[in-house]
Amino acid sequence: MKKKILAIVVAPLLVSGSAWAQANLTLYGNIDASVVSASGIGAGDNRRTSFGEGNWAPSVWGVQGTEDLGGGMRGLFHLEGGYNAGNGTIANGGTTGIFSRLANVGVGGSFGTFRAGLNLSPFISAYTSVLGLAGNNFYVPALQMHRAGTVLNSVGASVPAYTGGTDADPGFATTGGFFIPNSITYSLPSDSIGGFNGNLLYSFGGIAGSSSRNRLVSGNLGYAFGDVNVMGAMSDRDAQYRQWLIGASVPIGTIRLAANYVHFSPETGDSTNTYVLGAETQMMPAMRIGLNYAHNSGPGGPAIINLSTVYTLSKTTHLYAAFNRATEGVPSSYSAIVDSGTNAALTQPGTSNAVMVGVQKGF
Repeated sequence: MKKKILAIVVAPLLVSGSAWAQANLTLYGNIDASVVSASGIGAGDNRRTSFGEGNWAPSVWGVQGTEDLGGGMRGLFHLEGGYNAGNGTIANGGTTGIFSRLANVGVGGSFGTFRAGLNLSPFISAYTSVLGLAGNNFYVPALQMHRAGTVLNSVGASVPAYTGGTDADPGFATTGGFFIPNSITYSLPSDSIGGFNGNLLYSFGGIAGSSSRNRLVSGNLGYAFGDVNVMGAMSDRDAQYRQWLIGASVPIGTIRLAANYVHFSPETGDSTNTYVLGAETQMMPAMRIGLNYAHNSGPGGPAIINLSTVYTLSKTTHLYAAFNRATEGVPSSYSAIVDSGTNAALTQPGTSNAVMVGVQKGF
């Protein structure tokens, strides 16, 4: 999926001189497009067939690089932007900038890795590691099922937990916060303590007169032994919410089982719990299938059931299909979240079903 390109070709576009003569640069990307047919659209419970994008994997492009600093240390940077495969506009991220997903610089070595800038939330990376086979069409809607109570935004005004919060993610949901701006992260070295891995992030609030106002702290800690993976994570946004997660994935014969539990506590109002159970298996040499179920304890008990399959045409090209059934107003796909966020008439107020077929191509 990633192509190595010679630093001598690309470096002059980034910096002058020969400082990057021994840097390793990687240019990479992905494009995802699909057709989605969904029911339960708007008050009339209509069906809508439309173009979808990013329903399996986000459409992105990026460049990352490392430089040998000697003594086992390395300098590094990572830039990644998201875009809409349907019209080419900036999308799939938390900012309106060209590099809407990642923009960070750091140093690494035997002590671990430090990065500063726009970084991926450790909570999100932990969550996606303890799911059965699923694409954005499942795990983005499932993350946005916490709807009870309210949170406070950066100026202290109350907003509903379901649509509020100031974390940067596609739906501005409080339990999202995919990409965290103005943050510093630390990651344990990959060969640290046995099979442990972990990440810690701190985002500065940037509010005058208060060092803690609107700050975000997030972290995860995992342990892998063989093919078994156990993961815990937390995220705490000042004056908005706190949440924590515990999950695991375990292989049993040819099937990999996964489960996680998320507890979400808004600043005011009731806490909610979400339970996710999932599984995946190899159906044939080039085909995998997955099943995931998510249930939230909030009003009405919203739930999502997702059946997905992906067929590998090559190392970088995949065909996929999925069915998503959602209840109590939860959007039935990632596309529905994007649509309803820009057009209230496309909101799915009750039970909705979505069927999608698409292609995902890496480069």
